[in-house]
Amino acid sequence: MRDNPPSPPEPLDFGSTRPSNNNAETNNTQQSPKSRTLSAEDLGMLLLHIHECRNILWQSRRRFRSDVLRNVAEDLAELAGERGPVSVSQQLQIITRMARTYPFMKVVSSGVPFDMIIPGSG
Repeated sequence: MRDNPPSPPEPLDFGSTRPSNNNAETNNTQQSPKSRTLSAEDLGMLLLHIHECRNILWQSRRRFRSDVLRNVAEDLAELAGERGPVSVSQQLQIITRMARTYPFMKVVSSGVPFDMIIPGSG
């Protein structure tokens, strides 16, 4: 055993924008924008959406080429933080890249204004 072991690494606080002194108030100015992560609730919702995307891709796998399925699976794993922690800005960049790369993820406008679909939104 070493006489002078290194100190343990800082804990990963996924979803926490609170300073490390455990104040009751959330303080977003303590962290730089690049180090911010999703809250537990938002991360949970993101993981639910990723799970649903994976289910849809699996059920419709015959419609996609195998390389496209592999690439989307890698992007979803990266988005979920399965390859290491990612900040919100990195997650947004991943989503932007996916929307630009995969034609089936592009939003196509129907030309119908939202106030006709959702009353009170206009």
